Amino acid sequence: MSKPLLYLLAGNGSAADWWDDALPHFEHYRVQALELPGFGSNPQPPCADLSGYAQALLEMTEPGQAIVAVGVSALIVLHALQRRPGHFARSVLLSPVGAFLWQRRLPALMSPLVLRKAIHWSLSHKPQWFAHKFSRQPWSEAQYRRMGAGYARCRAFVPSWDQLRADTALTLLEWVTDPVELVWGDQDRMLGIAQAAAWSAILARADLRISLQPGWGHYPWIDAPQAFAAWVESGAPGFVAHTKGGRLRLAELAGQPVPQALTLDHEHDPRLPPLLAEHPQVTWAVRSSSYGEDQADAANAGLSTTYLRVPGHEVAERVRQLRTAGVEEVVVQRFVTPLLSGIAFVRHLAVEVEWVEGHLESLADGQATPERAVLSRLGPAWESGAFEPRHGLDAAALWAFLQGVLKVFHYVPGDVEWAWDGQQLWLLQYRPISEHGWRRHLTAANIAEILPPQPSRFVEYAQRRAAASIPAVMARWDSRVLQDNEPFTAVFGGASYINNDLFLARLSDWGVSAANYAGEVGGATPALPWRPWRVLRSLPLFWRMQRIARRHLATLEPGLQRFDAELAQLKAEGTDGQRLADWFSRFYVFVVQGNLCIATALASSGGFLLGRPATAYDDLSNSPHRLPWETDPGTPRPDLVDLPLQPLPRWPRPVALAHRMGLIGLRGYYLQVREWYRDNLMRIFFRVHHAMPPAEREAWFAPHPDVRSRAGSFWQDGSEGLEQAVGFMIYPGHVRGILGQDILFEETLDPGRHAQYQQAKAVVARMGGRLSHGSTLLRELRKPSAVLPQLDAGWVGREVVYRDGALSLAVGEHPA
Repeated sequence: MSKPLLYLLAGNGSAADWWDDALPHFEHYRVQALELPGFGSNPQPPCADLSGYAQALLEMTEPGQAIVAVGVSALIVLHALQRRPGHFARSVLLSPVGAFLWQRRLPALMSPLVLRKAIHWSLSHKPQWFAHKFSRQPWSEAQYRRMGAGYARCRAFVPSWDQLRADTALTLLEWVTDPVELVWGDQDRMLGIAQAAAWSAILARADLRISLQPGWGHYPWIDAPQAFAAWVESGAPGFVAHTKGGRLRLAELAGQPVPQALTLDHEHDPRLPPLLAEHPQVTWAVRSSSYGEDQADAANAGLSTTYLRVPGHEVAERVRQLRTAGVEEVVVQRFVTPLLSGIAFVRHLAVEVEWVEGHLESLADGQATPERAVLSRLGPAWESGAFEPRHGLDAAALWAFLQGVLKVFHYVPGDVEWAWDGQQLWLLQYRPISEHGWRRHLTAANIAEILPPQPSRFVEYAQRRAAASIPAVMARWDSRVLQDNEPFTAVFGGASYINNDLFLARLSDWGVSAANYAGEVGGATPALPWRPWRVLRSLPLFWRMQRIARRHLATLEPGLQRFDAELAQLKAEGTDGQRLADWFSRFYVFVVQGNLCIATALASSGGFLLGRPATAYDDLSNSPHRLPWETDPGTPRPDLVDLPLQPLPRWPRPVALAHRMGLIGLRGYYLQVREWYRDNLMRIFFRVHHAMPPAEREAWFAPHPDVRSRAGSFWQDGSEGLEQAVGFMIYPGHVRGILGQDILFEETLDPGRHAQYQQAKAVVARMGGRLSHGSTLLRELRKPSAVLPQLDAGWVGREVVYRDGALSLAVGEHPA
C-alpha cells in the first residue's frame, strides 16, 4: 500500500528547495514540494490574482491528498478549498496571511514599487540582513544562500503585493467547510497567535482546529526539520475552535480579559487538580462546550445545563455529569461575582445590550426584566434607551470593551456575555450571531426592481453567500468598511433586502447628508446631517474613490470573459447544481462589486458634457436573454442559442483621456458601460440557466419559500411603529389564531419548551430578555414571537392577529 501524498508549499519568495532540510525526515508521507506559477523554477508567468493561483494549485495537485502551506500560500489553499470543497484530505496551514490586512504595516510599506524592488533585491542578495526576521536562531551560510536564491528566482514576489489586497483576500472564505488545521509558533515574529481569534471568525464554518507550537518561528521546517516532520506526521489536531471553550481560549490568546478556564473532555484530566488547588477559595462555573453549540448558522442555545458557584470539590462530578449527558467538551471557569452583568449583540456600528444587577443568570433564564439600550456610532435614530453610569461602569467603558472583543474576532458581529465586578469588565462568552433582527435600516429599493418577490432558491443562495464579501470592494478607497463589516443585503422575515447601514455608515464618516442617498434608492432614511469639517477632511478620499472606481471599469471585460470561460468548463465537465450554485456565488460577488464601482463612477461623472453615446438598449431586436425578472437565472428562458459576449465599447481618444484624468462630463459614457455590463451579464445568466442539469432545475429554480413583502425602507428589528414601549419583537411574521392555543401566551420564555414553541403558530410572553436563551431559541426556530409586558390577559381564548411584534384582536372580535 503506497503512502499518502503530502504537498509542501512555502510562502512568498519560496522555492521547492527551501524544504530540503525537512524532506528526509518524513516517514509516513510521500512528500512533494510545490512551486506555483512565477515561483522557483516554475516557468509559467505569475498569476493575475489570488483566484488564478487557487486555480493553478488545484490543477497541479491530485484530489484527496494532504498539504502543508505557509503564509500567503495558506491563503491560496483556502481559496482553492472555497472553489473545490474536499480537494485536500488534510490542510495544515502555518501562520496564514489575510487577517487585518488593511491594518498591518507591511502591506502598506510594500505599496511603492521602488521599495518593493529594493526589498526583493536585498532578500535575494543579502538575506543575512533579515536573519532576525527569519528566525531567532542562526542558520548556516548555505541556508541563507538557499533562501536568497529562492527570492532571486521568484518573479511573483513584486506583483504579489498588488494581488494581496484586503478587499480580495477573504472573499467567501466564511463558507469553507473543510477540516482545516491552523498552526502558529510562539516565536513567530511575522504573524503571531493573536491572529487565531480572527481566523476562527473568518473561517466560521470550517471544521477548524488550532495549535500553538512552543519554540516555533516562521520557518520551523528549517529551524528544527526533524521535529517539524514528526509533528506533521503525528496528526496532533490542536483544540477545536468553534466551541464555547475554544473561543474563550482564542480571546485570551488575543489579550482579552477572560476568567481563568480549562476546556476538558474528561473529569480525570490531569490539568484539573492543579487548577483547583491553585485557587482553593474560589467557586467555579461548569458549562457545556458542545460541538453543536454556538455555530455560525445555529446557536442551539440552552440545550445543556450550566452549573454556577460550584465549589472545587464538586467540579469533577459536574464535569462527569455533562459528559454523561453527551457534551463533547466542558469549560471549567473561575466564577466571577459581578455587580452588573449582561449580554450584548455587538457590531462595529452599534451595540444592543441588556443588563441586570448581579449575575446574568436571571437575564439568560428570563426570570428578570432587564434594562436595555441600543448604542450606535450613526446617531440618535439608531439608538434607544441609555446606559447610565452605575457601580463605576459607564457607557463609554462598556462600548470600548465590547468593541475590543469584536476587533479580535475580525469585526464579525458577535453575541458577548460580560460581567463587571466593580474593578474591571470580564468576557464570559463570545459566539457568532446566527439570527438577530438588528436596529439596522433596510430597503426593498433596487432589489425589488431586479428580482421577483420570491426569487429562485438558486439566486437567493448566491445572494446570501455573497452578501458579506461584496462590500469589501469599497475598502479600496475607504478601509473603514472592513471594520463595519456590514453585509450588502440582510434578511427580514426570511427575505433579503438592501442593507442601508452599509452605505449610511460611509456617509456618516464622510459628513455627507443622507438625503441624496434616500433619493437614489427610494423611500426615506434616518436623519444624517451635513458635517462640513468631515466633508473637507474627506476630499482626498473622494478623489481616490472616483479614481479607483473609474480604473475598475477596465477590469470588467476580462473578468466577464474569465467567468464565462469557467462556466463553459463547468458545463463541459458535466456540472451538478451545487457546483454551479457555488460558482454563481463567486460570480455574484464580481457582478455586484462591478455595479458598485460603476455607480461610484457615475456619481462623479458630472453630467453629459462629452456626449450621450448609444447603449445596449438601443438594439434589443434579437435578445432572448432579456426578459422580465432577467436577473434571476431561475426565470424560464427560451431555448439555448449562441450569445457571445459583446466587447466593451471603445471610446474616442479625447473621452478616454478625460476618463483617465478624472474629468467631468462623462455620465453618458459611464451609462453606456453600465448597460453594456448588464447586457453581457444577462448573456451569461442565459447560459447559467441552460447549464443547470435538467434533473435539478425544479429544485434549484423553484421560488424561495419566503416572500419579500416589505416595500420602501424600514427597520430590520420591526420596531418602528410596532414595538411596545417596554416590549420588543423577537421574530417577525403575520399569523392568526386563538391566544393561548394556536398562539402561545407565556409568563416567561423557557427554552425547555422548544417542542411547544415549534408547534405553535406564534409565541408571546410577558417577560424575557431580547438576548435570553428563550429569545435565541425562537429566532432559531424562526417563530413569530414577541415580549409584550402589557398584554391583556383577558384576550386569552379569543382570536387575535400577530403582526411583526404587535398583537391585536381579529376582525369581528371586540374588547371585553
